[in-house]
Amino acid sequence: MKFSPLKTAAADAAALAAEYRTARKIDIFRLGERHLFFRKRMTACYISYDEIDRFFRRVLMVPMRVSCCGGEMAVEHIVLCSGGEELAVILLADPRLAPSVMEALKERAPHAECVKPSEQDGGENG
Repeated sequence: MKFSPLKTAAADAAALAAEYRTARKIDIFRLGERHLFFRKRMTACYISYDEIDRFFRRVLMVPMRVSCCGGEMAVEHIVLCSGGEELAVILLADPRLAPSVMEALKERAPHAECVKPSEQDGGENG
């Protein structure tokens, strides 16, 4: 499997592979001891917890039409930010797991803010 850094590359690919295999899995994330992993096709993207400055949930309401009536469906994303920019917007496969992903990130990256950017900083799209 190929490992792709979101920000700074780690030195040892063998150590990354070992950490990935032993990491705790929640939805599409794997929470390792030093890195957060998520899959994009055949690549495992990763970032060190120390590099995450901010993370938050982004819920988008998507219009949908089923049979004779329409409505909206909530689509959940976890957004990872570093250095004032969004590094990744990750779509969750199961939106019910979003609170557990957020709690796990709070435990592993206690220094990072767990809030959306303020409107004066440009809102959600910072």
